[in-house]
Amino acid sequence: MKYFNFFLIFAVWSCAGHTQVADDYFEQGAYDEAIVSYSNYLSGHGPTVALLYNRGRSFEEIGKYENALNDFQKILELDKKNIKAQTSIAKVKYESGDFEQAVLAAQKAVKWGPDFAQSHFWLAKGAHQMGYFDDALKSYGNAIKLNPDYGDAFYYRGALKISLRKVESACEDFSHAERLNVEGSSIAKKKYCS
Repeated sequence: MKYFNFFLIFAVWSCAGHTQVADDYFEQGAYDEAIVSYSNYLSGHGPTVALLYNRGRSFEEIGKYENALNDFQKILELDKKNIKAQTSIAKVKYESGDFEQAVLAAQKAVKWGPDFAQSHFWLAKGAHQMGYFDDALKSYGNAIKLNPDYGDAFYYRGALKISLRKVESACEDFSHAERLNVEGSSIAKKKYCS
């Protein structure tokens, strides 16, 4: 029994150490190395939500959207209503220019977890691109209500308000985004609010 306990502790430590290496690669922006490390681990072990998600995010970061979608969809096979995976599908669909599918995926994520700000954000961005401006404003607002520090939501809502000629309100959003250090917000504020 003593040897079994030692083996179990060693196995858990070894697995955690191996995935930590992959996680470290991801944190450093070494996405190719992270993918190799996650894939090596997954080839010898059963898939887990956390490992598939991290590998999917790594694929996403280097623009391999099909591979990312495969990992996020595998997560949904393991965990049918995983909000993070469903929201990531919406994000990848958006990033690959499929705005309609991005909206559909984000709507599903919002239905599953109405308190997840990122789902509302990607729903807003997809609706914004498709010209559903009222829906986009509402969804950006929902994301901000859920996370008052969601700088990107302020920034993109401000950009939408500019196109709707709501300049004063847009400038308030740009100011919030600027306080939250969102890239481009200072430039937008200077251009539209001076």
